[in-house]
Amino acid sequence: MSAERMPPAETSFLSRPLGAATAVVVRHPRATLALAGLLAVLCSLYSGARLGFRTSRLDLLNPNSSYNQLWLRYVDEFGDDDDAVVVFQADSPRELTAAIDDLHASVAAQKQNFRSVLAKIDGAKLRSKGLYYLSADDLRAIHQFIEPLEPVLQGQWGAVKPANLILQAAGQWRQAAAADPTGHVAAVMEQQLSRVVGGLADALERGEYHSPWPSMPRPQMADMDTFGEDGAAASGGTETGGSGTAMAQMAAAPRPQYLLAEEGRLGFVLLRLQIDEQASQFDRGSKAIDELRRLIEQTAAAHPQVKIGLTGLPIMENDEMRESASSMWRANLLSLVGVSLVVIACFGGMRHPLLAAAAFMLAMAWSFGYTTLVVGHLNILSAAFGAILIGIGMDFGIHYVARYVELRNGGLDSSGALVEASRSVGPGIVTGGVTTAIAFFTVALTDFTGVVELGVISGGGVLLCIVAAMLVLPAMVRMIDRKPQFDHVPRPLPVDRWLAPLTRAPGAVFLGSLAVTAIVALGCYRLRYDHNLLNLQPAGLESVAIEEQLLAGCDQSVWYAVSLCNSREEMVKKRQMLEKMPSVQRTEEIMTMLPTGAEAKQPIIADIEARLASLPQDLPLLPVDQPAELDQALAQCEKLLADGSAGDSTVRLVHRARTVLANMDPREAMTRVAEYQQRSTGELLARLSALAASSNPQPPSFDDFPRPLVERFIGRTGKHQLRIYGHGSLWDMAALEKFVRDVKRVDPAATGKPLQTYYASRQMQRSYIHAACYALVAITIAILLDFGNLRDSLLALLPMALGVVQMFGLMGLFDIPLNAANMIVLPLLLGIGLDTGVHMVHDFRSQSGRYRVSGSTAIAVLITALTTTVGFGALMIASHRGLQSLGQVMTVGATCCLITSLISLPALLTWLSRNRGEVSAEAPNQAENAAENAVDQPPLIPRPHFEVRQKVYNRRETAGVVTSVQQGD
Repeated sequence: MSAERMPPAETSFLSRPLGAATAVVVRHPRATLALAGLLAVLCSLYSGARLGFRTSRLDLLNPNSSYNQLWLRYVDEFGDDDDAVVVFQADSPRELTAAIDDLHASVAAQKQNFRSVLAKIDGAKLRSKGLYYLSADDLRAIHQFIEPLEPVLQGQWGAVKPANLILQAAGQWRQAAAADPTGHVAAVMEQQLSRVVGGLADALERGEYHSPWPSMPRPQMADMDTFGEDGAAASGGTETGGSGTAMAQMAAAPRPQYLLAEEGRLGFVLLRLQIDEQASQFDRGSKAIDELRRLIEQTAAAHPQVKIGLTGLPIMENDEMRESASSMWRANLLSLVGVSLVVIACFGGMRHPLLAAAAFMLAMAWSFGYTTLVVGHLNILSAAFGAILIGIGMDFGIHYVARYVELRNGGLDSSGALVEASRSVGPGIVTGGVTTAIAFFTVALTDFTGVVELGVISGGGVLLCIVAAMLVLPAMVRMIDRKPQFDHVPRPLPVDRWLAPLTRAPGAVFLGSLAVTAIVALGCYRLRYDHNLLNLQPAGLESVAIEEQLLAGCDQSVWYAVSLCNSREEMVKKRQMLEKMPSVQRTEEIMTMLPTGAEAKQPIIADIEARLASLPQDLPLLPVDQPAELDQALAQCEKLLADGSAGDSTVRLVHRARTVLANMDPREAMTRVAEYQQRSTGELLARLSALAASSNPQPPSFDDFPRPLVERFIGRTGKHQLRIYGHGSLWDMAALEKFVRDVKRVDPAATGKPLQTYYASRQMQRSYIHAACYALVAITIAILLDFGNLRDSLLALLPMALGVVQMFGLMGLFDIPLNAANMIVLPLLLGIGLDTGVHMVHDFRSQSGRYRVSGSTAIAVLITALTTTVGFGALMIASHRGLQSLGQVMTVGATCCLITSLISLPALLTWLSRNRGEVSAEAPNQAENAAENAVDQPPLIPRPHFEVRQKVYNRRETAGVVTSVQQGD
């Protein structure tokens, strides 16, 4: 055989120790597999008993961060339960409220599933204490009104007959005119006299009724209808603090008020879910939500004119969890089928890929034990570590098997091929895997707890996958391939032959790839980050659609910020400042719904209650004034007004009343006087009864409020929350940022889900970017230690660098934004791109002369990239838009890394080695005969330098490891 190019004897300091370790494993495969299997069983049992799941987004945040400390204080005070919101839509308010009542009754009856149900606000207890909501001056005015009515309150209702009212009003005016030098009181009394006489004159002349009673301040908590048409407040003053909140207005209403919007066409029911503590973390709340949806369907069937939907943060989170789990199952099934077809098609057989998969499954079992021991739980992000290991951990076994199959096809037996595979491809596997693990471990330097835990778990899992690929997989292959029926070794696809034409003009190919990369990189200017979490939700989800509809239709949202207050003054000050902020739509609180000055008002209210205690339920029968009695009263009134101090209008009004009475038929006059007397005394009784109903002397307290309302606004230690709602969609980062800035300007200690989301999203984004930077520095150092020079290290980094640039450019061109779901691709792509680069450079260093991609390296790079592309590409069928975006970005990134690994880097390596000299060697007869007799035809994957490598290998191992292994066979 003619001399061929001979590679250097060693390409890495890892070659000898890896070969020696494999030799030991190959000599004792059963013991190795038994130990690995026992460890996998123990890890599975340990993780099954101890591994927890934390599905709360709160578990993703750094508990020591300032914004999370504020949130934890709020949770300690109020808990972290959010409202589920049932939304009703109808054209008729009557139909709407009927449907609300039906659902409220059904939900309130199921205390095992629901609590704190709020469908309407009934301020009945507060209305019984309504006088406290008047000022002290208003209370004194009421007291002055009822004081002259003492005879009536004692049962002498004849005192309010029209004739007596005229005489009483005239006497009060005369007395005030004599005693009041300013004339102010006399003017008020004259106005009252005009009201009484004018009302009587209108009743006699036209049969119209005008109230003879003066206006009174209205207790805001009383039934306004009982004050009559002239019951408008004289002072108009109440001391509710002027909060103007929807809650205050509804509690102050005369009748129970529903939670309505859009002029009664939109209604709401708020409730909280009873969590099943026995259910798994992923199913918490599902039972109650399913029952709530059943009740909604039942109510909707009974009220076909009303459209009913369900939203709220707990609903959206549960729907997202269920839909993402369903999508993952479908995607995993498709991924499994696709990956299997790719591996079988590329390798030309199933045996060795299945062995690689079996070794990987053992590594997965170890990883769960490692996760349980080191972290103790999985969170929403770290639960994805399995998909990460599938995308990266399987690559190690594929590289190993590809090299092993090539060596077997070149003439080596099973033992020798395994040891040589560990020597040749093992350093690349270890270097690529360790640097990938370092990339994940550097995430621990960031501040986002969810990302930190994902990095620690994934980094440890990658290291365990390396151990499985380098120790367990050789033992499995040795156990199977030493059997005669498995002596046949498949021939993978000749990928290296397909790539050969590209190396004929390597400089042009490499420059062309750089030019394409530069053009595609222009799209990076259009790359954006989408903070809107609604855009990650499954498409067509009812809870998300309703939230978007509320935002678009009436600027309502289930999101609000929270400011905690200790005093009324603090609450009023903050509320007034917040409501001036342009990004704040409204505020809600209940602290200012309690009146002030209760101690000063209590004696007056107690006296009013005592005076009104004997009011009759019904109006007693009263004798009607005769026309002569009325005329006599009017004549006496004229005499009192004759001194000239009264106004001319009042005098003319009395004269008019006497004239009308004199010209009327006595029977007609009696009828009209009777009607007037009945209405005036009836109005008086109604007014006094309303006052009595609002004169409970016990001051109002929060015990008088509906319990579901109180527990939403008053915390465990008595702190009050001020809810702050923003204009526009707070799911949009621009609106959210402005809202957070305005809220923080008023209260730096404010918190709430919108603020949590804002800071967490920013921190997550920064954490991934910082982690990528840290990882790049760490893996560069690791590669330098492996290769020992800067040139080879930079060459190994090239596919990753070009692939990432191309991916970002394509994302910008096709408007695929980065988001909280797909940012995880950064450490993944670092691992994938780096792994292929390391293997290519190790392959380059193992050859002499002009570089040609080896068959095992080419097929391994192709398979690992295709399996990653197919595996993550299956996510694009998911209805969950976050998973869709992850699949899109990972597919684009893996494809870019594949292209740069198989085209750009080989072309550059070929050009760099264009003048590299070849080393010749002579083959021992035994090795040549073994190689020539191994197959009857040329191998499908050509290895121009393989015979030389075989010679060198045999000379190296004549009395060494392989001999001992063969003796062990």
